[in-house]
Amino acid sequence: MILLLDRQTQIAAGFIAFSGTFLGALIHPAFYILPCFTAAGLVFSEITGWCGMTKLLAKMLWNQ
Repeated sequence: MILLLDRQTQIAAGFIAFSGTFLGALIHPAFYILPCFTAAGLVFSEITGWCGMTKLLAKMLWNQ
C-alpha cells in the first residue's frame, strides 16, 4: 500500500501530538512540549509553504 507524502506527514504529526499528550498526562508534563512544536510546525508550513517534516519523509527509503 502506497501512502502519499502529505498523508504520511499528517500521520506523523498526529502520532507526535498524540504521543506527547499521552506521555504528558501519564509520565511528566514536560512532554506537552511535543504537541506544541508539532502545532507550531504545521502553522509554519501552512504560512510559508515549506514543511521540514515532509522534506525529511521524502528522503526515507520507502519513498525512493
